[in-house]
Amino acid sequence: MNRFLAFFMLFGLCQGIPAEDKTELPLKGKVIKVGITLSEVSDSRRWRELRKLMDESITAGAEAIVFDINVTAGKAQATLAAAEEIARLKVRTLAYVNASAVGGGALIALACDEIWMADGGRIGSAPPSIEAEEGVSEKTQETQMAESLALLKAGARSLCKLKGHNPALAQAFIDKEQEFKIGERVLSAKGELLLLDADDAILAVEGKPILARGVASDVETVVKKAGVSGSMVSLSAGLFEKSNPEGNDATKIEKVSEGAEKTQIGAYTGKVVVIPVGEEDLTARARFEFMSRTLKRCTAEGAEAVIFDLDTPGGLAWDTTNLMMKDLQKLSPRSFAYVNPRALSAGAMIAVATDEIYMAPASSSGAATPIYGNGAEMGEAERAKMNSAIMSMARTVAKEKGRDPRVIEAMIDMGRGLIVNGEVLCEKGEILTLDAEQAIIRENGRTIFAKAIVKSLDEIKQAEGLKGETITAVPTGFENIAILVTRYAAILILVGVAAGYVEMQAPGFGLPGFISLAAFSLFFFGHYVAGSLVGQETAVVAGIFILGVLLLLLEMFVFPGSLVPGITGFVCIMVALVYTMSGWDMGSLPSVPTPGTVEAPAELGFSLSTYALGLRNFAVGIIGAALVIVVLGRYLPQTKPFQQMVLSASAGGTLDSTPAMQMAASVKVGSVGTTRSALRPYGTIEIDQKSMEAMAEGGYIDSGVAVRVREIQGPKVIVEENIPM
Repeated sequence: MNRFLAFFMLFGLCQGIPAEDKTELPLKGKVIKVGITLSEVSDSRRWRELRKLMDESITAGAEAIVFDINVTAGKAQATLAAAEEIARLKVRTLAYVNASAVGGGALIALACDEIWMADGGRIGSAPPSIEAEEGVSEKTQETQMAESLALLKAGARSLCKLKGHNPALAQAFIDKEQEFKIGERVLSAKGELLLLDADDAILAVEGKPILARGVASDVETVVKKAGVSGSMVSLSAGLFEKSNPEGNDATKIEKVSEGAEKTQIGAYTGKVVVIPVGEEDLTARARFEFMSRTLKRCTAEGAEAVIFDLDTPGGLAWDTTNLMMKDLQKLSPRSFAYVNPRALSAGAMIAVATDEIYMAPASSSGAATPIYGNGAEMGEAERAKMNSAIMSMARTVAKEKGRDPRVIEAMIDMGRGLIVNGEVLCEKGEILTLDAEQAIIRENGRTIFAKAIVKSLDEIKQAEGLKGETITAVPTGFENIAILVTRYAAILILVGVAAGYVEMQAPGFGLPGFISLAAFSLFFFGHYVAGSLVGQETAVVAGIFILGVLLLLLEMFVFPGSLVPGITGFVCIMVALVYTMSGWDMGSLPSVPTPGTVEAPAELGFSLSTYALGLRNFAVGIIGAALVIVVLGRYLPQTKPFQQMVLSASAGGTLDSTPAMQMAASVKVGSVGTTRSALRPYGTIEIDQKSMEAMAEGGYIDSGVAVRVREIQGPKVIVEENIPM
């Protein structure tokens, strides 16, 4: 990420510049502008990024920091720690309320040395809030609320004393029982929270404004009126690179911090990376692996943001939760979801795991209850376990992102229901799906699901202040191979088995053998790239597959008819192929305990549905290969292309003059002979002291068995076991 590059670039500059030149640091005397929206006050990870950048700016010699605040909601107690960090910054700080500093935004403003208001701006109304929990008594909730109120008031008073603001005014922001008045004018009576508009905020008492220094039309005017002389630059991860236009040092320095990987300068550096998620993308594990690699690359190369462009009916549940709980939580750039026009089931889960959600007009999101991919009905106990596991993870992510967990719970569990502002959005017994207008309904000062309705990705960039070039993440050559292989795995199994069987019926090693080898090599390579096989798994699975093939060969050529090696080999091959396609996971998943009880995590154990895709592909491949083998054995010798191929291989003459036709013509139906090799179904027989190739009617006849010619089809002699009457 560029901010780490910047820090070490500055460190290198400081070490390399003589003492008399160190005053020429790129940000010396500059005013740093920091935008503060709901994202910054509700997302702890986003705040940590901003804080590091601010520290680097101060180290680089910035003269002041101006906070451009527009926060219309947000839990005040969650923002208190960030406000206290701002209050301790060793630089002059200005707050510009543009156009709202409500909830946590009010505390951010109180943490600054000076507060300025936009015309029509408002500041205040920052009460504590706690989430209602099932099974918790009303008295306990009252106690929790009282504790939150006391802590928040104490914190606000400390900010005011440190920065010279009126502590009584700050308490009136937080406690509705705290009256606040100027002279005889009551600005907030008991039972009301104080919310000041611009005119009230600059009211003067004894020649001093009660809160704000004045009204300004924009941030530039604030800087000018505050008497700060430095030019203004907006805080961003790429700020330090821009300060070093030659780029000689910035392109050479690598990030070295707290065990993190080295930063790379690549195609995603400073860019807004769009990841399209289409109709089938969440049903292929190779696509999940591609998205995982893309997110890691965005972090490693310092992308400005990641936007998921969602148009999906859903997909694989466990792969989606892995993406939510692991990859998206480790992502350093900001993440956004654009529901365009649908993010159902797994798509809704991905949206919840991003920092902000935007809806396209006429879009919808929800319906995230898990179902079997084959449409089979879940049992009541199994559904309860599945819902419990998925819901616990989704609720954790929703809370981390500052969202109401009731919404995602109602999308997953039909027993929840959802009521917002007294309006029933989803009855119990139904699954919640929100349209665009419902998704932006406000409750307690914040939207219940999405931030806004927009018509394009460019509108998201504009709303979030993203400046980087938009680039769409697309799979590489190998990733495309992985996607195709996992999608058409059954066809590769069909080709590999059919070609392998044909190869074993002919002497030497020819074209069918190469085709079979290529098909299975592509199968395992594609699944390895897709992430289905990792580390030592690849060698183990390949070993099991090769063992299975060797056992089948042992059955056919060494111990024909013994069955044990053949059956064992078939099982080994099936296990290797199904494991590769399914990605087995025997671990347990977390569950949600029933209110008032303690419950161990739900053990999901073995479930056939987990391996349904692998078993289906294996069955389709084997059955398809069997049909192909029957068709080839039955009809290929009579086809015109095959006859032409035989003739073209001869030195001349007609089809009847070929050795195969002459040998077949030398015997008659009913002729009796003996097998000289096992017929599987092809092999060698001897009739009237003549050796010839024949085909077993039943599919297999052991060596040394008496046989009778049942039928002659052109050059093909078909025999059956000669059982005495």
